[in-house]
Amino acid sequence: MTDVTERVFDRLPDETWVYPGHGNDTTLGKERPSIPTWWQRGW
Repeated sequence: MTDVTERVFDRLPDETWVYPGHGNDTTLGKERPSIPTWWQRGW
């Protein structure tokens, strides 16, 4: 999770599109509010 935060979310703008291996395409801005939940889950 630290790597994802530092290498992706801390470096790229909210407008950056993400194409995950599962689920729908999204942007970092749409996913950014989920970071605290991901940390709580231990991801």
